[in-house]
Amino acid sequence: MPLADDFYFIVHDVGNGRLRLNARAAGLGLAGALVGELILNKNLHVASGTLSLTGADPPDDDLGYRILRQLSADQHNRSLRTWLAYLSQGAVERVAVRLTRAGQIEPETSRRLWRNSVRYLPVDPKVAAWPTDRLYGKVDRGDPLDFGDAMLAGLVAVTGFTKQVWWDGDAVTMRHIAAAVGSLPMSLREVLAHTEAAVGDATLSPHR
Repeated sequence: MPLADDFYFIVHDVGNGRLRLNARAAGLGLAGALVGELILNKNLHVASGTLSLTGADPPDDDLGYRILRQLSADQHNRSLRTWLAYLSQGAVERVAVRLTRAGQIEPETSRRLWRNSVRYLPVDPKVAAWPTDRLYGKVDRGDPLDFGDAMLAGLVAVTGFTKQVWWDGDAVTMRHIAAAVGSLPMSLREVLAHTEAAVGDATLSPHR
């Protein structure tokens, strides 16, 4: 499952489909995950807060392909922080569309006051719970994390969601997460650092 899909399931309630994380932090976390997917696919590189395209074959995934096309078209603005802010707007909905097309979630519409409200429910709750269960288990056991899971753990941490995943985590748990994040390639670590800064700014400026 792609990185952003895993993060989407982690920050949504398996039972009712509701977001369990502040919407702005969730959007920024998903933006970081989408950029992370393209880095893991070797389409993007990050240095000193600037994105660059590698020229590698584009991903098969339609969402990743469209993001890469947008980056290719905008040659004058490759600031990672700017793109995180841009992608965070509507990131929850974009990833939900991808998961719907993959048959992982399905929309449920309900009437509230004068408008319709749509939430997305997992088709299989066990599949939806797997990213959280997998990540919890690996860190709890002290298992090594591949780059994808290390990035996922990092995104959980920088968006302030650590205690919701590792509810009984102690200092050993935190050190294992920190070591896994520290082993990531510099491009991915930069994405985490800029995502954390953006989440911090959003927290300090709730009305911006």
